[in-house]
Amino acid sequence: MENLEVLEYSLHRVDVKTDSPVSMALDGTAEGLKTYTQLVLTELLESPRSRFFQFKDMDELVPSSLVAISNGEDWTTKSTQIAQKLYDVELVVQDKIKHLTDVRMGGLLQLKITHDECLKFVIIKIDNSEYLDEDNLDLKSGLPTSKSRLQKAAVITFTPEHTVDEVIVSDSKSTITEYWYLSFLIAEQLQDSETNTKNAFNAIDNLLTKEVKKVSPVDYWFLRNDIVNHFRNEDSLAYDELVDKVKAHKPETDEFKEKFDSFVEKFEELPTKAAKPFDTQFDLVSSSIKARIVRKVMLDTNFELRINGEVDDLKSRIFARHDDKGKFIKIYSDKGYDEFKTAEDN
Repeated sequence: MENLEVLEYSLHRVDVKTDSPVSMALDGTAEGLKTYTQLVLTELLESPRSRFFQFKDMDELVPSSLVAISNGEDWTTKSTQIAQKLYDVELVVQDKIKHLTDVRMGGLLQLKITHDECLKFVIIKIDNSEYLDEDNLDLKSGLPTSKSRLQKAAVITFTPEHTVDEVIVSDSKSTITEYWYLSFLIAEQLQDSETNTKNAFNAIDNLLTKEVKKVSPVDYWFLRNDIVNHFRNEDSLAYDELVDKVKAHKPETDEFKEKFDSFVEKFEELPTKAAKPFDTQFDLVSSSIKARIVRKVMLDTNFELRINGEVDDLKSRIFARHDDKGKFIKIYSDKGYDEFKTAEDN
């Protein structure tokens, strides 16, 4: 990552079992800090798992502190106040969930950087149970590069006029932890979950119709069934997980096999290239796409197959075949059998 300069940095251990956040030493003179920052920014800015937010009130502690720092106020004082804010929030959360589990201990890494001629602040909650060398607190040997260790993150970009231009929030979990953005950052989504659900499903459905259905109807139905199943039965969508599911699909026809890589590439680009873009991490509101889930297949003049939602193990329940009389589909169905069985079937 080019044009990156680390201007300020701090690391605090945030653990609700202690009395307050603990400032931890970093080897800021080492190239390791810049290298690690590059890794983190690449993960955050190019990640297929993020969501755009805006601060609800610029007078709240985190945004007002960042504005103050951008105007030259003391980094150490303000970054410590931000760490204290997270600690206070996690104390409240811990009290609510104390009978179930504990808030994960972690390190709060804060960075003030310039990147692509823009001032940015990076705030990351990181697992620190394994990454930190307790003897010398050496950044070079310890900070985790695995994205699974980055619990929660926010990248805040400023304009030259010291105003917030963009807030990107992400989480290692499939859904963004509410207390991170709602209680700590005091931020709200730019696009609500219902709109994201509609835009994402419609974009995917349109892509399947355009790129798959005419080439290989059987692949279209199997892929669409998997997509509907995800939207109907998952609480949230992390787009990279859905991309992985699509990549795991085995094309049923040679025609689609030739186009498969191109289709996957277009699928990956949908969040930003669709007519109505969508975030890559949000809660799913399946009720908002209820009408779009239903599909009909005309079988003959007086027959149609109505698919109302996902079908468990579709590939093993419906088959296209032909015999001396012609082409037909075979569907395994106890209820259908009971309706049409004859004496010969007994």
